[in-house]
Amino acid sequence: MNTDVMFSSKTNEWSTPQEFFNELDKEFNFTLDPCATKENAKCNKYYTIKENGLKQDWGGEVVFCNPPYG
Repeated sequence: MNTDVMFSSKTNEWSTPQEFFNELDKEFNFTLDPCATKENAKCNKYYTIKENGLKQDWGGEVVFCNPPYG
């Protein structure tokens, strides 16, 4: 199996398809997207690379994290 394609993206900022997110959100009711940009955030509350969501408190949140595709 050629895995080169899986790691060929030139950016990590691809967004999870909205329809797919909506289906997950129906079940989980996400409140935080900690690794987003203003353009691809899926939740009203989100952190960008500038805020470094990995260093923020996620307590009390239901977290959706868009996986990097690069």
